[in-house]
Amino acid sequence: MFEIRKTMHIPQPPARVYAAARQVEKFPEVLPNLDSARVLEDEGNGSLITEWTATLKVGPMSKKIVWTERDIWNEAELSCRFELVKGDMKVYHGNWAFIEQDGGTQVQLNVDFELGIPMLGPMVNSIANQVMEQNCDELLEGLKAIAAQEAGSAG
Repeated sequence: MFEIRKTMHIPQPPARVYAAARQVEKFPEVLPNLDSARVLEDEGNGSLITEWTATLKVGPMSKKIVWTERDIWNEAELSCRFELVKGDMKVYHGNWAFIEQDGGTQVQLNVDFELGIPMLGPMVNSIANQVMEQNCDELLEGLKAIAAQEAGSAG
């Protein structure tokens, strides 16, 4: 299993960044490997079932990866926990935190995952980890862009 821990300072208020992160359907606009993200069901109390489709590219090989996750958003704490419901990963869970810091938001993203694709050997799994790490960096950059767009439309 791989563990990814990322942080980024975004110069927007925590509530705005949190609200931007909840807009998962905008993520394919800012993530090159993400083909789609959509809310399937609102279970109430901040819990959403979302479906994601990405293309994992490793050298000349590419593989579609589809998963469904439960996102449990906590507006009072400005946080989110997510966990795999079903899909092409053996393990997938983590959390977001949106913390007031230096006039903006310190975003913390933690992801634990293991691909459940038998054809991928240890070397390819290691490359997949690098791709996932890059995706997390791109996700934070994308979140920064979405929050900036929200700030522009709110102003």
